[in-house]
Amino acid sequence: MLWAWERPEDLRFIDPAKTGVAFLAQTLTLESDEVRFRPRRQPLIVPDGVYLVAVTRIDSVKLAERRPVYSDRQIEQLSGLIVKTLEDPRVRGVQIDFDAVVSERGFYRDLVLYLRKALPRDTHLSMTALASWCVGDLWLQDMDVDEAVPMAFVMGADSERIRAYLNGGSEWREPLCTESYGLSVDAPPIRGLVPGRRIYYFKDQAWNSRDLQHLE
Repeated sequence: MLWAWERPEDLRFIDPAKTGVAFLAQTLTLESDEVRFRPRRQPLIVPDGVYLVAVTRIDSVKLAERRPVYSDRQIEQLSGLIVKTLEDPRVRGVQIDFDAVVSERGFYRDLVLYLRKALPRDTHLSMTALASWCVGDLWLQDMDVDEAVPMAFVMGADSERIRAYLNGGSEWREPLCTESYGLSVDAPPIRGLVPGRRIYYFKDQAWNSRDLQHLE
């Protein structure tokens, strides 16, 4: 899976039988009792038949006077906008990208429960997960998602510890994190990855055919 972020992407060079695309469809920002909506503004060109996942990035305002209230109304708004990404008939699944802090975890869990009920049956529901959530925090056990993609890059203060943990062949401790990996082509490679898992690749710039040849 290639993550296609907010930039022009022409991915007609990929083989849809081997490679899918998880594209940033929208960014939703929690502010006071509102949800600010920013749709994708850059073109995305993909081959026919490609497996598409619509990614929703969720941010929250940190300023005290505009801090989110994390209301049921906001959950309904977020869920409705995420479900709306399925109006593109090419989209097969949805993914949430929300780096929830500790105080936001209960709200995130409630959002996933509400969203799961609102999605059409059998829709693949994915979430990204900070690497620390997969080795130490272990708060995802009751998240009703099909996979949590551990982002094994840009890991901040935990970077060297988690890289050493993975390079030593250790497994993620959180079961939801054991279906896939999130890696960056701009970061040093990680040894010890379990073969056969789905891999989501991130890149800071637009993808090209040479990148895919390198990954293969």
